[in-house]
Amino acid sequence: MSAVEFRVGAEDPLAYACGLLRTAAAKGATLVVRVAAATIAEFDARLWTFSQLDFVPHCRDTDALATRTPIVLTDAHDLTVFSGRDCLVNLALTTMTGWEVMPRIIEIVGLSAEAKQAGRQRFRVYRQAGCELTTMEIHA
Repeated sequence: MSAVEFRVGAEDPLAYACGLLRTAAAKGATLVVRVAAATIAEFDARLWTFSQLDFVPHCRDTDALATRTPIVLTDAHDLTVFSGRDCLVNLALTTMTGWEVMPRIIEIVGLSAEAKQAGRQRFRVYRQAGCELTTMEIHA
């Protein structure tokens, strides 16, 4: 069963995710990051530019190197193809399928009413599935 962490109150969810991914990559973790299709290009660019001192190795799921890259960005609805990864980081508001293959899930929830409502919906889904849930308030 997946362990699910909700990190709530992110003023800038993409910036928060950049820092989180930098830390995870430094520890050797393999992650899939689910991002809305409308935001994936912006997030990809931010990973390249958010730190002048760090490189966060990443690519999109359509890239030929996706199976060998520690961090893969996707807007896929079904995540079963990503089994074998250490963690899912979800930045998308919509629900997904196949999340059960992930041993760990981190949900980053922003401050907007839409983000909070979508987060509550996903929280219910995970709870009904019997996942171990924790919540952490993000303080900027």
